[in-house]
Amino acid sequence: RARLVVSGAMANDRMTWRVEAAPAPGLAERFAEAVRDVTKLRGEVELVAPGSLPNDGKVIEDARSYQ
Repeated sequence: RARLVVSGAMANDRMTWRVEAAPAPGLAERFAEAVRDVTKLRGEVELVAPGSLPNDGKVIEDARSYQ
């Protein structure tokens, strides 16, 4: 599973992909490069333990502050 988390303050959005995967050398970098190639957007990739993402049906999480 994977989840895109958008965070940051207004007009300063940050995109982080949280991807369930066993640690592997270069995997996060390859994933980030593939996302950049397809979307033309830059983002960070965070590998998390398999089964650690919530199973709530969300694929995109809006964690921005609107203050």
